[in-house]
Parts: sequence; C-alpha cells; structure tokens
Amino acid sequence: MTSKNAFTLIELLVVIAIIAILAAILFPVFAQAKVAAKKTQSLSNVKQLGTATQIYLADFDDTMPTAFGRDNTGAWAWDLWHAVPADWSTAGGDLRNYSQGSWHNVTAPYVKNQQMLESPGGRDLTIAFYATVNAGRVKAPAKVGYAYNGMLHSYNATAISSVATTPLATQLGGVDNVVGFDTGPIPSLYCGNGVNATCVYSPVSSSSCNGGADGSYTYFFSPYGSQHVYGNTQTWVFADSHATTRKLGMNFGAGTRTDFRTDPYANYPRNDGVASAVLNWYDRYYCHAFLFRPDWDGSTIDGTPIAAY
Repeated sequence: MTSKNAFTLIELLVVIAIIAILAAILFPVFAQAKVAAKKTQSLSNVKQLGTATQIYLADFDDTMPTAFGRDNTGAWAWDLWHAVPADWSTAGGDLRNYSQGSWHNVTAPYVKNQQMLESPGGRDLTIAFYATVNAGRVKAPAKVGYAYNGMLHSYNATAISSVATTPLATQLGGVDNVVGFDTGPIPSLYCGNGVNATCVYSPVSSSSCNGGADGSYTYFFSPYGSQHVYGNTQTWVFADSHATTRKLGMNFGAGTRTDFRTDPYANYPRNDGVASAVLNWYDRYYCHAFLFRPDWDGSTIDGTPIAAY
C-alpha cells in the first residue's frame, strides 16, 4: 500500500526541475556578486597604494618613487623583473640589489601589508625565472597584480599637469598576479644609455625622441593574460590617489581602434580582453605612451596619436 505522505515520481521530478531552474537563475547572480566584491576589495587596495605613495611624497620632497633600481654596474634595470619583496631570495645574482628600486618595494614601509599588492580577481602567474630565484628563498614572495606608471619614475609630483587623470598604478599586467615579482612598470620609461646617470621623463617635440636620450621614450611590455579582470573592467589609481574602475577592450576585431584617451591598447583582436602583441597608443611622435604622460592635461590632443608596437 502506498503511503499518503510519500511523493510520487512525477512530483519529485517537478521539484527537481524547479530547483534546477532556480539554480540556473541564481548562480549567475551569485557569480556577479562575487566579482563585485572582489572589485570593491581591489579598489580599496589601489586606493591604499595611492595613499601610501602620497605619504612617501611628503617624506621625499615631492619626488615620485622610482619604478626600477640600478644593477651592480650602476645602470638602470628598466627592462628587468624586480623581486617583491626585494629580499625574498638570496639567489638571482644582482636581483636583490636592483629590486629595491621597484615602486612596490620603495613604498613598502608605507603600505605595510604585502597582501594589498595582490589583485583579488587575479590568478597566479609563475614566470620562468621564478625557479632560479626560489632556490634561494628565505621568506614568502609577494603576489603582484598592480603595475606602476613607469613614466612617473623619479618625476617631481608638483610638475604633474593633471593629477586627477595621470595614472599612478593600473592592472595593465592583466588578470595575472605575478608570484614574487613586480608586474610593472607599465609602461616603462627607457633609461638604458647611462651608468650612474639620472633618468626622468622628458617631453619631446619631434620624431627623433630627443635623439633617444634617457627618459625620452617609453615601452609597453605586453601582458600574458586578459585585461578583463572584473568583468570587462580593472581598477586604477591616479596621481591624486583617487581610485576608480576602467573599462578596457570594449572595441575589438580587425581594423577597430579604442579611445586613446581611456585605453592604453589601441586594438584587441578578440572580445576576451587579451591585449598580448597588440598595438599601443603613443603620442604623435611615437615616443611616449599617450595617456600616461605626466605633462598631459588629460584633455588637450596635440596632433594625432599613433597606434603602434
């Protein structure tokens, strides 16, 4: 005899179907809420990194932190990976020495929390050099998901034309958190000519880029991962220390171009936000990364920016 309190097979199937429908509706909502929470935490991180930089400026006569250090010959290590923290390993040759000049290491006494360097929406990226350095590991390496604007390297903060629109740090390293190393600077200021020489951003007025002098042109180092960190956005902090989200990679496909006033990358072949090996926006002389220039007022367009590698 069938119990009157038991469910029939039809009723059970109906209940299961209803649960499946509710799950299909709610899971995307939960996922979006999780992304939103991570984005909020990331905004807090970059805001605090900006505040730490402001405190640093008060202690160092308004001179912006360095983006990179010098190697044992006195030359700037402008194009090398920097360990974060600088002393997490005893291996890697001169790595420990020049890594002290990384923005993350320079401002570390003001940040005081290594976890703030990690993007909550990122994924771990272990570079090839990591194995060599990890062999001499003496403390925990940081995970770094925020890239310093290398054009601010040793620049006088009072000379920045528009602190509200000049990026201080971004997530242009993409969705990756680099384990043990600085993900920036992006872009990097070229400082490869002199030994024991000063190097600071220098405006240009011709395609010669001031003859290739130090500080007269910049490089983009292409990231490995997508620029879409929180949905299609990432978090930036500006020279006045205010933080906000920035949409990148909204225009994509063959022949398309982004808005050079808001997106550092000029083209995205696909809609997934991957900007590896794509064009970057430079000034009309093809010398400096367009929207990172500390002397740009954030609105005036002098000539036509160039989309190039």
